[in-house]
Amino acid sequence: MIEVRLMAKESRREPLCIQALDPDTRQTRVVQISQQRLLTIVKWGSWAVKEAAEIVPAVLQHPQAIFDGLRKDEDEDPRGTGWRCYCGKPTKKFRRDGSEANPDPNQVFLVFVNDEGVAYNWRWEPADLDNPDFPKGHETRFRDMVYHEGSD
Repeated sequence: MIEVRLMAKESRREPLCIQALDPDTRQTRVVQISQQRLLTIVKWGSWAVKEAAEIVPAVLQHPQAIFDGLRKDEDEDPRGTGWRCYCGKPTKKFRRDGSEANPDPNQVFLVFVNDEGVAYNWRWEPADLDNPDFPKGHETRFRDMVYHEGSD
């Protein structure tokens, strides 16, 4: 079951908190989406809100792989150090009109999390042709793979 909740505090500028797999302990940890990011995606439309509410938590909780050490500048969080990239194959995606669709089997969904546990970016990207569970170029794009579903 996907768990997404707002922190119970007095301020309206609270982050969205999501339980995510911690590859180091194989337990869960809290990953946040900032209130500012939520306000931004609301402006993009219902598809972006549904993606943040359903697909981002699904990938954080049930990733195919987790990579450590981002090497591409465009993957880094401009506010701090990028830390991990959660990679998944969601069972659905959302069209721009907010309706559900089947995802492209040649794509993966990436969620970037900084060293403070904030999911600062996410998007669909082409999958590796040899391993469709990973993003294209993963060998040079990330320093290490710290988790792969099914391997211990």
